[in-house]
Amino acid sequence: MTVTRRRTIYLLLGGLLLSVGTPVYLALSHPGVAGYLLHPMIFAAQVLPYALAAGLWLPWSSPRAGSMGQALAGLLLLAALLLYVPMLTGLWATGGDMIGLGFFLIAICTAASILLVTLAAFGALWLRGRAPRPGLAGLSTRPSPRSGDPGLPGKPQP
Repeated sequence: MTVTRRRTIYLLLGGLLLSVGTPVYLALSHPGVAGYLLHPMIFAAQVLPYALAAGLWLPWSSPRAGSMGQALAGLLLLAALLLYVPMLTGLWATGGDMIGLGFFLIAICTAASILLVTLAAFGALWLRGRAPRPGLAGLSTRPSPRSGDPGLPGKPQP
């Protein structure tokens, strides 16, 4: 396992811990909403984006794709921190009978965003790999038949 893949796993696990731990903490700290937040569908929905991200970002063996997956996992953890820490600290008021639906919608929107961002990022990697690089179009690695030195294509023989 590469270092990049291991870091991607750690970032995804950190975001997963935040997304699953927030409903549990809120249910334990506010007993009135425990019936809404301790439903198994809430936890399944919270796991969905991170399982989807792991399935999309971890199997690639290319170093560029691995580093792109790590960057996207870092952005996902940052989004989870910006979303869940205000709920945990009480900066955002949470409660009511629709709190379960809120967590469910957060998870579904996060999964949809992961799909769109992954498509854009890996599409950009694919296009960048297919595009000819300027300045390298005229260089060839094959020796020229006129050259005596195989390292310098097109060099005339003395």
